[in-house]
Amino acid sequence: MNNQIIDTLKESFNGPLLQENPDANVSKSERIISLGTGAFILFNGITNIFSHPLISLGKIMIGGSLLQRGLTGYCPLKSAMEDSFETPAPLPLNSPQTYSVS
Repeated sequence: MNNQIIDTLKESFNGPLLQENPDANVSKSERIISLGTGAFILFNGITNIFSHPLISLGKIMIGGSLLQRGLTGYCPLKSAMEDSFETPAPLPLNSPQTYSVS
């Protein structure tokens, strides 16, 4: 029973929901987690909009961002982090000075 449910979920995610994106920098498992978490946070923000409006707006923005990350497979924050951690090219060791040892 559980395997059938899991297989059904896998097939539904592999369809149009998790399409391949050439600019994607998020793995499939991260995308699925982002979709689930984003939907939960977004729903929580929408249901509490009248009791805590500012907190709910923050939740709606975060949940929407996670949903966008999960649907497109691209995360601008992850891209910026990867770019900042790239190692710079080594400096050339050409020395114009010559030394003689006698």
